[in-house]
Amino acid sequence: MRDHLKYLVSLVLSLSLSLASAHASIRSEYEVKAAFLYNFTRFITWSNGATVSEPLDVCIYGDEPFGDLLAPLQGRRSQGRELQLRYPSVVADIAGCDVLFIGQSQSRNVDELLKMAQSQKGVLTVSDLPDFIRKGGIVGYVKQGNVIRFEISLKAAIEAGLTINSRLLELAVRVLR
Repeated sequence: MRDHLKYLVSLVLSLSLSLASAHASIRSEYEVKAAFLYNFTRFITWSNGATVSEPLDVCIYGDEPFGDLLAPLQGRRSQGRELQLRYPSVVADIAGCDVLFIGQSQSRNVDELLKMAQSQKGVLTVSDLPDFIRKGGIVGYVKQGNVIRFEISLKAAIEAGLTINSRLLELAVRVLR
C-alpha cells in the first residue's frame, strides 16, 4: 500500500511538472522573466532601513526587452512597499534603484554597473547576461531548454545587505555561496 501511495504521489508530481512546463512554453520568455522579477521583490528583504512609505524602485537599464509586460507592476505592492518602475538613460540615474535589471545592450558596461550598484548597498542586480552571477551580479536568468530559470549569488546578496528567503534559494537552479 505504501509503495502504491509513493507511486501515485510521484505520478501526480510528474504530471504537474510537465503541465507547468507546457504552460510555461506558451508564455513568452520575457513574460516569465517579468513574473520572476516581481516575485524576487517578494522573497528578498532589504536591510537598508527603507520604510513601507518609501517606494521600491525597479529600474531597467539598457535595452528594454519587457515591452508593456512590466506595466502592471507599477503601483503594485511588495512587502508593503509600492513598486515604482524607472528606466534610467544614464549611469548616474541608477542611484536610488532597489532592483536593477541590466539589459543585454549593457554587456560591455556590466562590470562598471555592478561596481556602482555594489557601492550603493541594497541593490538587487538582475540580468540575463551570460555568467552574470560570476561577474558579481545577484540573480541571473538562465535558459535550460525552453525553460527560464535563475541562479543566485548568495555571497553577492549578503555583501549588498540583502536577505534571500530560503524558498527562493530552493527554486534557484544554482546558488553560489
